[in-house]
Amino acid sequence: MKQIKAIITDIDGVIVGDKHGVNFPLPNDLVIRKLKELHKKGIPIVLCTAKFQSGIQELVKRTELNNPHITDGGALIIDPLDNKIIKKHTFEKQLVHEIVQRCIEKNIYVEAFGVDEYFIQTSQVCDITPKHTAILQQEPIIVDDLQKHLAMIDAIKVISFAKNDEEKATIDLLLEDVADMIHVVWTMHPTMLPTRVCIITINGVSKKTAAKKVLEYLKISPEETLGIGDTLGDWNFMSLCKYVATVGNESQELKNLAKAKGEGNYFIGSSVDKNGMIDIIDYFF
Repeated sequence: MKQIKAIITDIDGVIVGDKHGVNFPLPNDLVIRKLKELHKKGIPIVLCTAKFQSGIQELVKRTELNNPHITDGGALIIDPLDNKIIKKHTFEKQLVHEIVQRCIEKNIYVEAFGVDEYFIQTSQVCDITPKHTAILQQEPIIVDDLQKHLAMIDAIKVISFAKNDEEKATIDLLLEDVADMIHVVWTMHPTMLPTRVCIITINGVSKKTAAKKVLEYLKISPEETLGIGDTLGDWNFMSLCKYVATVGNESQELKNLAKAKGEGNYFIGSSVDKNGMIDIIDYFF
């Protein structure tokens, strides 16, 4: 076995797919069993996701992963089983208000997240709403005026959604003059394609910075850590790790980056529908 003492892994497209009742909204039972077995051997398995923290609660319970997890694109580090917040990062009120206002003015669907709840504006409810609700496994709070409501909450993340290339360009443009105050990651979820998802947190907050904090908390070195992902955006935290693995065939660029870690330090697994996570665990452990 490699000298691996921890795993940091993305969720969507890695252990959760788009087949209802098979690998969505929870992983396949075989994957859950494999994760649970490995964790019982003393290997912390850190879920690292842009998802709202409620979206991992049932998964953590099923796999009994009682260690820190990274949610909301790095804005929140929690241990759900111990009901413990380890770290959270919140927006300044004016900044989050400005971002949300611009999205609504351009008719861009937008959600704002606190630690325990998330919010959308009544006028924006559309076909995206039930799809994202299924992913997050929690209903949004629907308010008449989202901008006014933001004054009453500590927002840790904003998500905007682009249904096409034109909307993506619009979002990129409206964030341009606040780019030095925020961290932006574009991602996708297999159940929402072709819609693309823009994760917005405050500057300096990312999956990578959160992964560093978690490893410090666990007293484990990146040299002893395996990072797992399926899209190029996951390289943000995977690059920190000595050992890396990819799932699926979506990103050749990610595979090339993984291979650059050197022979024996990377593995290219099969797709989430073929339980690629099991391949990865079998290879490294």
